[in-house]
Amino acid sequence: SGKWANTSNQADVFTVNNAQGTNWATTSETVLLGYDPADTHTTNFWEELASVNGDGTGGFSSGTFTAKKYLWIQIYVVPSASSYPSIRFNADSGSNYSDRYSVNGGADGTEVTQTFYFPSSSSGNPNFINMFIINNSANEKLIISHTNQRGTTGAGNAPDRAESVGKWANTADQITSISVEPNSGNYSTTSIMKVWGSN
Repeated sequence: SGKWANTSNQADVFTVNNAQGTNWATTSETVLLGYDPADTHTTNFWEELASVNGDGTGGFSSGTFTAKKYLWIQIYVVPSASSYPSIRFNADSGSNYSDRYSVNGGADGTEVTQTFYFPSSSSGNPNFINMFIINNSANEKLIISHTNQRGTTGAGNAPDRAESVGKWANTADQITSISVEPNSGNYSTTSIMKVWGSN
């Protein structure tokens, strides 16, 4: 996080400099999103692609959705047992995932050649996961996620947090389906996944 110490102007130009003095590849891209309450537009950057609930018998899937260059996924899971969410793309259960994660600001952990993406640590409590993915077919899919684990109920108990970055090492396909599975137990029918996308 950071700040621009200017108290007289709004930011209206954004430049991505290359500190190495070389060029960015032509596939590089910047997307800036903003909001003006006076704007009367009728279209949004994000389009809802899927909205599904768990069925109480295990994990659940988004089903197939339209491929988009950018994906925003929100997942809320209520597990029946202590478990961690395992996320797969396009039903790929091969060893094609890796991630780096931290729980409550602790030391980083890494996992490589995994059969799933790991956004959170093990917990028997509800998890709320917020993920962003760059979804170009010819590149490995890069993921940023934040997770809030409820922890023990009551205002006297703080939740746990997890930050994770990961990738799906597929350079031939775009993500068109997402599944979330517990490594033990089931996810309740109040569990939900929403997927938004944009090009």
